Amino acid sequence: MQVLESSWIRARLAEVPDEELFPLLDVGSSTLEFRTQVQPYIESEVFAPLARRGGRVWHADIKPAPGVDLVGDLLDPDFQERLRALGVRSALVCNVLHHVTDAERLCAAIAAVVRPKGRVILSGPHRFPRHFDPIDTLFRPDLAQVAALFPQASLEAGEILDCGNWRQWRAAERGGRSFPRAFARLFTPFYRPRKWLELACEAPYFVRHVRTFVAVLRLP
Repeated sequence: MQVLESSWIRARLAEVPDEELFPLLDVGSSTLEFRTQVQPYIESEVFAPLARRGGRVWHADIKPAPGVDLVGDLLDPDFQERLRALGVRSALVCNVLHHVTDAERLCAAIAAVVRPKGRVILSGPHRFPRHFDPIDTLFRPDLAQVAALFPQASLEAGEILDCGNWRQWRAAERGGRSFPRAFARLFTPFYRPRKWLELACEAPYFVRHVRTFVAVLRLP
């Protein structure tokens, strides 16, 4: 997630009354460490304000880890039934769609889990280097393509955000390489070649700007 992306999401969530927002399901939540240490702005911009409102937030991921409340595959009907029982009124689906092989099927499952007239808040890369976590399908949609994943829903808000270049977005993350180290690393492809390939994909964005889609959809 990018800093500007997290701020946009915070502002949109603030516009939704508590009784329409909670319980909220965080789909593909990753770990507590990732949300609070690697990209700490996720916690400060998104989840800390929600915690102050006192609403219930469920963090769901396919892998068990600290900070994951619900472990399961959203494409599993049994797990879907478990989530439906929670009475979810909204779902966050941030930087997930390009990491799954069937985005349409996943979105159909999310729509089936969220209560009628609920909201789905989505974000992800519109223009961004390929990265493997564990896969990247290179799904880089515009707003029309995002809305098409929920054909019965209405688009309440949406933008394509310019989030700056590599040096700007990496500066916001903790524990990453400095620009001089990253540039030097490009000349050592023989060391950890998979990591080198990811950096090589990022190299054009030392100058080029990344863009992120953000959208709020209202289910029927």
